[in-house]
Amino acid sequence: MMQILDQEKEQRIVPLFRLGFRPFFLAASMLTVVSMGLWGLFWLGYTQASQWMYGNPIWWHSHEMLFGFTGAIIIGFLLTAVQNWTGAPGVRGWQLAGIFACWLVARIAMMLASPHWVWMAFDLLWMPLAAYCLGKPIVLRRQWNNLFFVPMLLLLTGVNAMFHMQVLGWLTVSTRSIALVAVMAISLVVLIVGGRVIPFFTWRGTQSEQITRVKWIEVSSLVSSWLVLLALLLVPFAGGWQHSMERQLLPVLLVVTAMLHLVRFARWRSLSTCRVPLLWLLHIAYLAMVIGLFMFAVYFAGGAVEYSIALHVLTIGGIGGMVLAMIARVSLGHTGRELKVGPMMVMAFWALVMALLARTLFIVMMPEMRIAGYGVSALLWASAYGVFSYVYYPVLTQPRVDGRPG
Repeated sequence: MMQILDQEKEQRIVPLFRLGFRPFFLAASMLTVVSMGLWGLFWLGYTQASQWMYGNPIWWHSHEMLFGFTGAIIIGFLLTAVQNWTGAPGVRGWQLAGIFACWLVARIAMMLASPHWVWMAFDLLWMPLAAYCLGKPIVLRRQWNNLFFVPMLLLLTGVNAMFHMQVLGWLTVSTRSIALVAVMAISLVVLIVGGRVIPFFTWRGTQSEQITRVKWIEVSSLVSSWLVLLALLLVPFAGGWQHSMERQLLPVLLVVTAMLHLVRFARWRSLSTCRVPLLWLLHIAYLAMVIGLFMFAVYFAGGAVEYSIALHVLTIGGIGGMVLAMIARVSLGHTGRELKVGPMMVMAFWALVMALLARTLFIVMMPEMRIAGYGVSALLWASAYGVFSYVYYPVLTQPRVDGRPG
């Protein structure tokens, strides 16, 4: 059972720091509005990259979307979910504020400063601190099935360190190789969490028959996903073997993984969610993950799919869609509100779908408009998360409506 918190002590905590989802969901969303807004204006020719972006626009965009934004969302979700998993109170108050402060200092530095080991140190601190706060109650309550999130966060910290060493000139590996490892690691987290919650949310949200989980599908789809990640971990260091692995092993692993997740997805009654905004975006996002994996398989096999297109199907449609749908629902549920969004959030969901199409299908069909597609997609993304920031600011900064802690 959930531990009973001292209500008087709880009320003395600023609402924003009463549970992990509050500061990280809000600040990460506000960050991505600014960063993607600047990114879009950069491609449309309205601003100069030399004034910001940590001295390297491509590095900055990749790093901040993967760690500054998505990493913060993952931390916010896990530090909230661990309370439900273990029954122990989640990290809150000054401890949560300290983790958040490290994240925030690093984000400001990534925007305004030049590469330096001091900023690297700040940026490598917040995720291990969160991993400790996540792992401690899991170990104490022996929730071993959730413990793998801790090494996953440490792995992401290691990849983050590689990013920083590369921009500081301490590592000669390309940004693309490091970023792809981070993308696949984050994708694995999204697929694991999505596979857990989407069937449950669909069952409850559509008031239909419960969706059962078939063990062999669950196990095989996740094992194959881990194998893809392990293979990609070798890419930055594979040297002469890299070409052979990309042409032979990776396409096979990616196709098998995509097929297994497609079988998993096919059982979730997606058509029943068309009238439930909090559900249909989750389903579209998971399908985009599957399509992105297929497209990467074609790319690595030497087929006619651009790396950038495959990447953004996976990141905008899959990760971005899953994040927006999840934070919209989790924020309502954990503040005691009805699980229902209004017209503004529905428009935000559609803006994200349009951002995906502008960055992928539009560019494929009209390659001469590629730069415009980059800019428009970025601004649509910023619009989607801007709406979330506006609508959910009072939700995330005010106490629960039912008076409970959290």
